Amino acid sequence: MSDKRRSGYDRLAPWYQTLEQLRFGKALQKGRVSLLPAVLEHLQSRSSGDAPEVLFLGDGDGRLLDAFLASCPTARVTSVDISPRMVAMQKSRVGQRGRSVQWKVADIEAIEFPAGRFDLVVTPFFLDCFDAAELGRLIPRIAGWLNPAAAWYVVDFQIPPSGLRRLWGRFWLATMHTFFRWQTGLRSRQVVDPVPILQTCGFSPKHDQQAHAEMIRSTLFCRDAEST
Repeated sequence: MSDKRRSGYDRLAPWYQTLEQLRFGKALQKGRVSLLPAVLEHLQSRSSGDAPEVLFLGDGDGRLLDAFLASCPTARVTSVDISPRMVAMQKSRVGQRGRSVQWKVADIEAIEFPAGRFDLVVTPFFLDCFDAAELGRLIPRIAGWLNPAAAWYVVDFQIPPSGLRRLWGRFWLATMHTFFRWQTGLRSRQVVDPVPILQTCGFSPKHDQQAHAEMIRSTLFCRDAEST
């Protein structure tokens, strides 16, 4: 499965931004960066004087990573993506700002990090690539890599709650899942709400913003150190 995912995202890498903008215009990028001020405020409030340790998972061509590094150049970032071509695009995009970034080409289901290492994890349009069973395994693993006062910034699709927006959203999300299953072999067939699993790991939403007829949701989840 990981080989098919890797080759699929490698094929899509040069066209990823174009395909995104043809369907969504600038909406996805606006969603990516919409809560960056809140993310930075959280990191500053938790600062002990050391540079924050930040984990990016599946940022694709690096547009959110680039914006984050421009705003928080002192962060020590580890960026993981399954696609070598996506990682190469990240490196090209961030340029000199990426001097302190550690890039890893790896399947998230195979990689490991020390417990409690990171102050923040960022997952832009990433968790929707997994089905319920996969998320049930994956989210607790990632949570274990975070320190007790860490935050999790989730930018992802969701099915709108009601009305014509819900029907429209279900249609487009089903279409996108079908396309990515064809191209990358994803097992997921629909968007799974990760919030219940995040809550079982001690995370609660502190900042939340929805856009594009409620199909795009940006949420900063924080974990109370006393709950871990």
